[in-house]
Amino acid sequence: MAVAWGPVRGRVVFDSSVHPQAREQQSGGFSWTGARSLLVTDWPAVYVHDTGGFGTAAVTALDPASEPDASVALADRSTRLVADVRLPGGRALRLSSGPLDPAALHALTLLGGRLLPDAAALDFVSPCAVSVTPCYEEGGEPAELTAHVVLSGGRLRVRDRGAVPVEWPVNRIVVTPHGPSAVEIRGGALLDGRFLSGAVAHLVTPQVRDAFLKVFRSIAAATPGTVGTSAPVTVRGLAAPAADCVLGEDTLEFQAQDSQRVLAAFDLADPALRVAGSAERFVIFNPVHGPVAVTCGSAAFGRRLHDHAALRAAAARTLTSGVFPAELSDGRPVALAFAADGLRVRGPEVSLRVAYTSIRNVEGTSERLRLTTDRSDLTVVGPAELIQALHVELRTRSLLDATADQIPGLLQAAVGLEEDYLLYTIFGPFYELHAALLGEGADLSGPVTVPDAAVFQVGLAELQRHLDQVVYVLPAFIRHRDAQLLDGPEPAWLKADEAALRAALAPVQRAAAEVGQLAAQVSRLIDLDPAELPKVDYGGAALSLGAAALVNPVFAVSGLSQAYAARNQGDQRRNQATAQSARGWTTVLDRWNGLVGGGLPVLSYVVTENVFPLRWSAARRLAGTASLPGVARRLATLDVLRRHPSGPGIRLRRGEIADHLRRTRDTLPTPRFADF
Repeated sequence: MAVAWGPVRGRVVFDSSVHPQAREQQSGGFSWTGARSLLVTDWPAVYVHDTGGFGTAAVTALDPASEPDASVALADRSTRLVADVRLPGGRALRLSSGPLDPAALHALTLLGGRLLPDAAALDFVSPCAVSVTPCYEEGGEPAELTAHVVLSGGRLRVRDRGAVPVEWPVNRIVVTPHGPSAVEIRGGALLDGRFLSGAVAHLVTPQVRDAFLKVFRSIAAATPGTVGTSAPVTVRGLAAPAADCVLGEDTLEFQAQDSQRVLAAFDLADPALRVAGSAERFVIFNPVHGPVAVTCGSAAFGRRLHDHAALRAAAARTLTSGVFPAELSDGRPVALAFAADGLRVRGPEVSLRVAYTSIRNVEGTSERLRLTTDRSDLTVVGPAELIQALHVELRTRSLLDATADQIPGLLQAAVGLEEDYLLYTIFGPFYELHAALLGEGADLSGPVTVPDAAVFQVGLAELQRHLDQVVYVLPAFIRHRDAQLLDGPEPAWLKADEAALRAALAPVQRAAAEVGQLAAQVSRLIDLDPAELPKVDYGGAALSLGAAALVNPVFAVSGLSQAYAARNQGDQRRNQATAQSARGWTTVLDRWNGLVGGGLPVLSYVVTENVFPLRWSAARRLAGTASLPGVARRLATLDVLRRHPSGPGIRLRRGEIADHLRRTRDTLPTPRFADF
């Protein structure tokens, strides 16, 4: 085909020289004084004519043309052309037009998407990059993007120069006409970490829109499905390694990305549903589909799953159900179930039965549990709370073969471990906060020398709430757990023991008063110099499905995990304070170091001496009527949990805190007492 300045290949679909509002935005490698015009053909090819100014006119061609070297897009609801081309010889041109008339838009449709190298293999492709307006769940004015709209392999993709910023499985969305030449897409997806409720694609002309709808409906009819929010995930335990994870109101489905075949569907209201893990990686299980390990590349979608009420309820059930979804050390998903004849380990690639009597050793860390038997060595991987629950269950099973006359001995052993329990339950949060203030790897016995206002403010507020619960909730909690050991009704002496226990814990109020004074002083220092309070971002902290498997979950001090996150994320800052606030912080640190270094160890001795006569008396009374399963579980729980930290982000094991308190208490300097 011939044009004013020479022959070109293919039919002309756009010529900037006939559009008076076309403007060169940027160019490189051309003459300084000449004017450029752009011509696009359906070959596809791109030509740039340079008048040369005072020199000779020249034509530079990109033949054949394809993305990303040649980008032709329609912006502003597909009414205005924007072209960005890179040509041979280091030349480049960026050009935009004004609003195009219907004839010019129709001409552009002849391009047929040929700038995409794989256009011929696609079920549908927009003529060029078109305007797509995302609709965000949170509302707000959306920022338009320009990209090719593509249907292929059962998926609707928005393709932008090789990248796919957003895509949907065709059978999980609804598409309807919107205006004369656009379509409205309704279905959840993710774009740049933000959730979409859908989008509007402006498809240039009514003819292009109708062609899109025809192809879309034929694909959707072949694989019907319910509308939901979807994201691509990696799975193990299903027929395909990659899948679309589709979250509905009451279902979680995994479907193949190439065929849209549903690989597994989980009813979120099913009482048999079990799930454990984090927002980034989790294992989900029900008896129909078995365990499936899921790795989610999108943090936003992972948080959406994590925040779903039904999934959180299933995670809470998992820790007390006796069926634990987890992974083996090589990544194989399994479900571990406790039966009368042994531990059953089942999964798509695993089928084992481990007799309890054959287990020779169980070693647990924060995220791993190793079982050594006569014939095998099995390592289970999972979140900390699941590993703790699994470890407790295994330890409980090892104690269930005790005889009735051994129950008093088991109760006495449990009371012996209760010292650790009381020490880390009552005083553990102080030392977790102290460790957060010291920083990673510091010696717990060392003093805090650099104030961190954010960590102090979060931690002291949590300590105040915690100490209130120690005095008013802990006695009733212990009485309730003692009553669960009995087969019959609760005896009256348990209620009397609760009142005595409350009186025995009264000295804790001394620590509460000191914490209250410290919190008030820190608040005054922050008011004096607000710059000392950095903005703390806890977004990087791992999200975990399930509540901590604690003996007393009412004492999960979440703020201290946040304090660790604040420290570990690099939010420690040396305060540039006024002289007045510097003196104030010196006083705060002196009081805090004195509290954790001397006051609390002494107080821990007073509390344990007050409490233990009551606990030994309770053990003797319980020995005659307590049931073996309850006693075994208590002893197992107290034994196992001291080996683990109290929550995510906490590096100190509970037992380490109890040992540190005893060691500090026994080595306190008392020079004025030496002459006795």
